[in-house]
Amino acid sequence: MLDDATMSALVLDAKNAKFSDPRLPSRLAKLTAKLAANPAESFPKMLTSAELEAGYRFFGNHVVTPDGILSGHFDALREAVGREPTALVVHDTSTFAFDPDGAREGLGRIRSAGQAFFGHVSLVLSDDGQRRPLGVAALTTWVRGEEPSRGEKARWLKGVELSSLRLGGARNVVHIFDREGDDYALLDDLNAGAHRFIVRLNWDRVLSRLAPDSPRKLSEAMAKVECVVKREVKLSKRIDGARSPKQKSAHPSRSMRKTTLSMGATSVTFKRPPTQERTGAPTLTLNVVRVWEADPPEGEAAVEWLLVTSEPVDSLEALLLLVDRYRARWTIEEFFKALKTGCAFSKRQLGDYEGLINALAVFVPIACRLLALRTAAQHDAEGPATLTLEPDEIEVLRALGRRPLPENPTTRDALLAVAALGGHIKWAPDPGWLTISRGFTELALLTRGWRAAKVQPPRDQ
Repeated sequence: MLDDATMSALVLDAKNAKFSDPRLPSRLAKLTAKLAANPAESFPKMLTSAELEAGYRFFGNHVVTPDGILSGHFDALREAVGREPTALVVHDTSTFAFDPDGAREGLGRIRSAGQAFFGHVSLVLSDDGQRRPLGVAALTTWVRGEEPSRGEKARWLKGVELSSLRLGGARNVVHIFDREGDDYALLDDLNAGAHRFIVRLNWDRVLSRLAPDSPRKLSEAMAKVECVVKREVKLSKRIDGARSPKQKSAHPSRSMRKTTLSMGATSVTFKRPPTQERTGAPTLTLNVVRVWEADPPEGEAAVEWLLVTSEPVDSLEALLLLVDRYRARWTIEEFFKALKTGCAFSKRQLGDYEGLINALAVFVPIACRLLALRTAAQHDAEGPATLTLEPDEIEVLRALGRRPLPENPTTRDALLAVAALGGHIKWAPDPGWLTISRGFTELALLTRGWRAAKVQPPRDQ
């Protein structure tokens, strides 16, 4: 069962939010209760006229900020991480796009049509192989002009520093970055700050040559790395869809398949790029792991990762653990789906940037809870349902649900029972985010009535 610290991190701790106006925490608590019970519903449908007006006033209040909204969440998350032997902090950026109609104030333009802002999230996961979402340690947002600003690169280090601050300087966290985090200055700052990290490399970097015959480029050094261990993995399907040309190039489409990955590692010394001569150390020595698919199917692009890390790679166990930790990075993609589809964030009709980012902060813990429900069913399908649902919620599903629960329901039983409330049928494929969200909405409403009935005093008739 989720401990109290983890559960309070996944349910926005509104009463302990820190605002200069003492009335705001109670207003946030009332608003959060409504939104958590109806995450995919529009504001006008879930709120009364008075509540809707109060909600818009709250989101537009100049003293309300995302950090203030999430302050109680950060406190609960720090306690939850303190209970974990190790935790993973996955960092990534997503675009929050809106239709051009309505001309929301303060947003930027994307692809000559539509409006958007960008959000950089530091999602904290358990390091027990199940990748349980514990919460979000940092959320930063910004609006882009005609061209990306040079300051956007700073978001990666800012996410690390904010996470470290809010987690009380915990040394039991490992930061995970995709290829956008491959920046010499960032790697140098992480190393200098004694942060633990795994970053997927994007550039064929120049190495510091210790001898005339030593490799000049990273690719030359990694080509000499021998396979020391292999692992069979399942690769998910990837389609082009609406992805940008940059995304299609970096992550080509592929079919779902099982494959065998080879792994090996070495230590290299990077040479500081000429463009960054004024920052950082002149050289940087780190471990690099190569993960590659030696025999891909015909017509499929071979999988290959180069992971640079502060972590040891001197044993088979350490090498396998490091690769598994990096594979947890994909969980943040599911978090963004939970936020955008499960919570229908892109359909919110707030009129300006400040209101939208405040609403985003309110939905962040709600998306974490939806993700926790689905993650447990995927990675610990036979675990007890109490890992993701509270006892009252299980009682409601047993008494009022559309799918019978066994005597000792598992996490997968719980997910399918919740999805059934959202319209999922028994023989259909696994439920999507919208179905899960609808089911969770129904469960929240039923549970609220269930709890109210339990506290009613008995009456003689």
